[in-house]
Amino acid sequence: MIYPNNAAEKLGFLDIKELIKTYCLSTMGQQMVDKISVMSNFDHINKFLRQTNEFKNILLNDSPLPITNFFDIKVMAEKARIEGAYLSEDEFSKVSMSLGTVFSVIHYFTERESQYPNLEALFEHLPIEKLILIKIDKVIDQKGKIKSNASSELQNISSDIAKAEQEARKRIDQIFKSAQNNGWTADGNLTVRDGRLCIPVLAESKRKLKGFIHDESASGQTVYLEPEEVFQLNNIIRDLEFEKRREIIKLLVALTDELRPYVPLLLSYHGLLAKLDFVRAKALFAISIEAEMPVL
Repeated sequence: MIYPNNAAEKLGFLDIKELIKTYCLSTMGQQMVDKISVMSNFDHINKFLRQTNEFKNILLNDSPLPITNFFDIKVMAEKARIEGAYLSEDEFSKVSMSLGTVFSVIHYFTERESQYPNLEALFEHLPIEKLILIKIDKVIDQKGKIKSNASSELQNISSDIAKAEQEARKRIDQIFKSAQNNGWTADGNLTVRDGRLCIPVLAESKRKLKGFIHDESASGQTVYLEPEEVFQLNNIIRDLEFEKRREIIKLLVALTDELRPYVPLLLSYHGLLAKLDFVRAKALFAISIEAEMPVL
């Protein structure tokens, strides 16, 4: 039989797809829903229905499947594939969390061997490469930031920054206290102007302190001055911050290089996450309309 081009719309098929998409956790799952089309192959229809039915049984009768972190790691894997490119701290963190989800899911089904055969087939022969997580964990912390001890160089730079910041704070506190005792300061405490810690100095006393004026009050009676000595220390801190950023990029580049051989595997993990989200959404929709698997 030949169906009209608008048959899917007339039958409400497109509406059902939109409803299923609302249950997806990720854009990857939504993209798979968009690709749903009318099928006539018995084996394919049977497989997809059984996958959905098994997931429905999990949702209704089993412990929750550990699928809390869904990120589009395909984009990150494709980025890592390019020589010279590097993933950011946040991207490595998302890869790590996504792989944690993948491995937890595989472990979940391994504990229930043969109980959900059609879902198990989604990751059949897919290896658990925990070395990827180990490599990332050496550099990236749980908050998605570079570990301070990721390299001895970074550790030394961070230590130098902390010492310089401590010294700068100590000196500006001393100068502020001295200026207060001499009656040169306006009311108020140390304040930040242009990202720099400054002393509120009375305009008539601004030449009594060597330093750099970053701002003044609306009335013009107070200027916000950064002492010359502290200015030099802050410049040192700024240079160290640039040096720290260069070291962080160096570490991210090296980690991306280590990850590059695993790109095909990362794409396979991405595929599994997308399929799980897709099947889960269909199962949740089935539950919402109290649907039962049809007999083919």
